[in-house]
Amino acid sequence: MTEFDGRVVIVTGGGQGIGEACVDAFRAEGATVQAWDLNPPEGGVAVDVTDWEAVSAAAQAAQEAFGRIDAVVNCAGIITPNLPAEDVDNDDYRRTFEVNVMGTVHVTKAFYPMLAAGDAGAVVNFASQAALVSLPSQSAYTASKGAVAALTRALAIDWAPSGVRVNAICPGFTLTQMAIKQMTPELDAAVSRRVPMGRMFQPREMADVAVFLASRRSSAITGVVVPVDGGWTAGEPALPM
Repeated sequence: MTEFDGRVVIVTGGGQGIGEACVDAFRAEGATVQAWDLNPPEGGVAVDVTDWEAVSAAAQAAQEAFGRIDAVVNCAGIITPNLPAEDVDNDDYRRTFEVNVMGTVHVTKAFYPMLAAGDAGAVVNFASQAALVSLPSQSAYTASKGAVAALTRALAIDWAPSGVRVNAICPGFTLTQMAIKQMTPELDAAVSRRVPMGRMFQPREMADVAVFLASRRSSAITGVVVPVDGGWTAGEPALPM
């Protein structure tokens, strides 16, 4: 038996990247996992998290199918092309906030009653290291992920009395399809120099933190925004001796 035996976890953005890694990690811990995505994997559910009616209906269907929801992991997200702030189209700002922020709002609101009805409801939101330190040429993404971090803290306060814990993870540069599309040799070299650990990260490394934050092992933790970035946000890396 593992801690997640008999528990049900919903993962948005579960079709690729960190979301897919979260699906695999929770299943390895014994959880029943439902993956949501615009292009879901086999057995998943097609849901547009920007559509409140679709999210609400899918959440209710999940409750009816499983009888309980124990944790929600919000991985669905998008990133804009690398452009100076003044050149980012207003529609790109709007779409980024609709997916990254309102998508998180919709999913957490839809599942809150089900999480509160259980004995250890947990929400894990995925923000970004961009929520903690601004990234150049990513104003829309940075602003949206900052909002996810702030939303996490606000939900944690509001929902603590009901026993629902809400935490966020701020991944560093993680080797997902979305991130790889943004990479250039120059950026790759710059990241390696800037990250104290000297490397990028695998999606499973983020998923393992999500499992911990959704588990009873973190029962006293709520409202935290955890950087998982190899020390990027801790400060400048040490110079070679």
